[in-house]
Amino acid sequence: MRDKKLLFVYNPCAGKGTMKNKLSDVIETFMKAEYEVTVYATQREEEATEIVVESGKNYDRVICSGGDGTLHEVTQGLMQMPPEERPVCGYIPTGTVNDFAKGLKLPMRIKLAARVAARDKVRPVDIGLMNGRCFTYVAAFGAFTSVSYETPQAFKNLLGKMAYILQGMAQLGNIKAYHAVIRADQETVEDDFIFGMVSNARSIGGFSFFKKGMVSLNDGIFEGVFIRKPKNPLELQAVLNSFVTLKPNEQILGFHGKNFCILSEEEIPFTLDGENGGSYQKTEIQCCHNAIDYVWG
Repeated sequence: MRDKKLLFVYNPCAGKGTMKNKLSDVIETFMKAEYEVTVYATQREEEATEIVVESGKNYDRVICSGGDGTLHEVTQGLMQMPPEERPVCGYIPTGTVNDFAKGLKLPMRIKLAARVAARDKVRPVDIGLMNGRCFTYVAAFGAFTSVSYETPQAFKNLLGKMAYILQGMAQLGNIKAYHAVIRADQETVEDDFIFGMVSNARSIGGFSFFKKGMVSLNDGIFEGVFIRKPKNPLELQAVLNSFVTLKPNEQILGFHGKNFCILSEEEIPFTLDGENGGSYQKTEIQCCHNAIDYVWG
């Protein structure tokens, strides 16, 4: 007799659509863990959020499968529920980059990830809130941040991570700077910036921005990285090199804080977990400490 209920939400288009061939194995794995399983295959944007908001309180666990965008939608749904009603969240990564999955140390093979998602190794994770909208691991603006949601799904499926790199290269000649005042707890800086992000992740876009041990997903603190506008191509190249080597660069500013505020005279377009996050003159970001319980690897 199964008395535990599990809601499985998956994106059939994520990655190369590999979940379709593994679906039977995944459901069997959940059933062996003594769960009664309900399955939803999403067909459109925001559907995962709607499903979780409508039905999440009826389940002991919600497990989602797809890319970071699918996880973002599920997180949105969980955060709209009262804290005491939020079920534990498991994640089977089948997207192109899977940044958040790496932070949770989840396996990339579907069968293994399904076993992990059904286990009880649970820890809380901080969730971000930007102007009333939540994000799982990053809010960002500026150079390359629109790449993930502007890159066609078929292109991602065919080329994987290289699709993002190629799409990003196409934007090199169109880098725009935003004059902004940035406040992080007690620190304030004003300058022209070509990129900025507030994150709770060990890697963004598949690249590490911080040295090992510098980022915790549940310490109540977010990390901010902001890049001043380079004065010439050599400075831009030095900035790009610093991301590879993790060596300091005077064009790159780093902050830690519970709260961030970004002010600009013009609207700045943001992405949330790689999805379109809207445009704002005033952006307030706060850390919701230990907001959701996730299954870790």
